[in-house]
Formats: sequence, C-alpha cells, structure tokens
Amino acid sequence: MEINILDRSNYLKGLMVLSRKDNYLSQREREILKQVGKTLGFEKRFIESAINDLMVNKYLTEEPIEFSEKYVAESFIKNGILLATSDGKLDKREASYLWKVANLNGIPKDNFLRILSDFGQYSVDEKIFEEIFDSAHVA
Repeated sequence: MEINILDRSNYLKGLMVLSRKDNYLSQREREILKQVGKTLGFEKRFIESAINDLMVNKYLTEEPIEFSEKYVAESFIKNGILLATSDGKLDKREASYLWKVANLNGIPKDNFLRILSDFGQYSVDEKIFEEIFDSAHVA
C-alpha cells in the first residue's frame, strides 16, 4: 500500500498535533512518533527536531487532516488511538481530534467506534464520545 508524499506529511503532522492535545508528551509518545516517522520515510534528524519543537511550534496548525484515500485515514485513526492511549488515558481533546479526522474523511461513527475498541490499549470512557458526538450532531 503506497501512500503519497502529501498524505505521509499530513499523517506525521496529524499525529504530532494529536500528541500535544493533552499538553504532555510522554517518552512512549516520542517513541511512537519516531517509529511512525521512520516508517513514513522521514529522516531521523528531521523527526527528532520536529518532536523536540513540538510543544512550542506555533506554526503547527490544529485543523483535522484530510487524506486522499480512506484507507490512509483509517490507518491514521488506528495509529492515533495507539498514540493517544500510550500514556494510559484518552484525553477528551485527543478523542475529539480523532473524531474530527474520522468525520472529515468519511469514516462513519460505527466504524470509528469499532476501530477505537479494536486498537485502544485502555478502556475508554464512552461518555467522552457521547459528548463529542452530541456537540458534532452525529446520529
């Protein structure tokens, strides 16, 4: 499965945005970002520099990422869930961002929740998602 350069760049950017949503970057999150960046073909020095500047980078926009293919978005959601739960919890801001990306890329609520249950490392408070879905007017 080939991912174009724009999607690869947006994939890494989106994970970086996600990782700073809870205002804390754990060592495990750093490791995941490095591994995903390497898998996507980015140079080690670039990845490390981006991670080191992550929490203070004012040019990293917070908008949800739109991908060219749905399978890339689904892969992003899976990696995003693993990243977001790697510190033992899923913050409401992380959950909201993941849902916005899923919604923007045409991933239905049921598929999103299935991915969440399949790839979440920890139990997730479903009330978080009820609030997120309610605020987005999702049935």
